[in-house]
Amino acid sequence: MLTKINEIRFKYTPLFCIIIYVPFHLIEESLGNFPLWMSEHYNLPKVLSYPHWLINNSIFFLTLIIGLIIYFRDRIKFLPFGVGILIWSFMNGMEHIVFSIIDLKPAPGIITAIIFLLVSGFGFIKLRANNSLDIKLIYTSIIIGIAYWVIPITFIILIGEYLTVVFP
Repeated sequence: MLTKINEIRFKYTPLFCIIIYVPFHLIEESLGNFPLWMSEHYNLPKVLSYPHWLINNSIFFLTLIIGLIIYFRDRIKFLPFGVGILIWSFMNGMEHIVFSIIDLKPAPGIITAIIFLLVSGFGFIKLRANNSLDIKLIYTSIIIGIAYWVIPITFIILIGEYLTVVFP
């Protein structure tokens, strides 16, 4: 089995992160009432409805898919867009893990958060083994990974009040 894992090429790891996110991570979060958890941990004025929360996640998903498409158009030239997805999934995973430690109880999404970290770590190991990991790639990927958070959150804030009215 270990040899089969070693045969997996880096190019698939950003895709694996998105497959973990939708549907597995979202299902795990939904089963743990993530909208309530998020409201409590980020001091939101009210708990988001599930439709509102799913629309917010759709915006994240769309952003990641656009990044994945850019990456797959030219996996060498646009490698930072693929690595940025690993950065995004690492950050997502760390959010759940850090809050689980702070709260001394598992956050909704903790299992898939650990899987995010494993896949991201595997991707970085593959990049290192291929001698593809350099400082420019790391910096560019971090910027893109942060953009995968900032862009959706900006849209979410812009439409948030409207969604709160439509989906109370």
